[in-house]
Amino acid sequence: ALLAVRRDRGSAAPFERCNIARRAATGPLPLHTQHPYIVRLGHRNAELRARLIRERLLADMGDVNCTPSQAGSQRKGIETMRLREYIDGWMQREVRRDSSQNKYVFGEFGDAWAPLRDAYVLPPCGPACDRKRVAVTIGLGGLHSGAPWHSHGAAFVEVLHGSKHFAFLPPGDGAIGDIDAMIKDLSQVHWHWEERPRLEREGRLAALQECSLQPGEVLFFPPFWHHGVVNLVPYTAFVSTFLDEEATRAASAEGGGRHRGALQSS
Repeated sequence: ALLAVRRDRGSAAPFERCNIARRAATGPLPLHTQHPYIVRLGHRNAELRARLIRERLLADMGDVNCTPSQAGSQRKGIETMRLREYIDGWMQREVRRDSSQNKYVFGEFGDAWAPLRDAYVLPPCGPACDRKRVAVTIGLGGLHSGAPWHSHGAAFVEVLHGSKHFAFLPPGDGAIGDIDAMIKDLSQVHWHWEERPRLEREGRLAALQECSLQPGEVLFFPPFWHHGVVNLVPYTAFVSTFLDEEATRAASAEGGGRHRGALQSS
């Protein structure tokens, strides 16, 4: 049975269910899969992880500008502030029910952030993961912040500090229309608290896939899987790698046989 999500602010227990396949990588990561998967790729990003420790990040970049915004398929309501103000202020706030009142850093493209982006060791997925063909972003979220249900192209997400809960529905799922209507003015964590139980009782979330991503784990999801995200601890630092649609399509077309043995269930 699907878990019941409690209102225990500060507790990660409501998000313990995981039915996304966890895999052991033994070669290039495939992009042709029909479902999300999670792999553990070791300590290849230990340097960036060290630089994103809260205290060190504040010391190194506290006076650099960041651009927290409403999260979703498109960034809205962007504000510019010092990173110190965001970490010491916005990240400590209790998440509001109205998603328009919540902002968080999940896509920094400014030049001051380039050294952190460049330090990230990309997932090994062949030509599609060439640095010139992807968009890498650094994200920082406080407890229960996150992105309400939305969709976009294929991507990898890696958690370096903290934990992120992902919930997915496949493209075309019958519940997506109602969920999109629900989520217009609702945070993702409040959707879990308020709307998810009814959909579960009605049997409309049978296709839901979910898991909480931990440090060192990398999540891949195919294009246009509907998803919502909740950060589960007061300080979560992560990297998102958005793949080029054309490169992803080409890799998928030629990868069925070549990558068939690249992943083994762990």
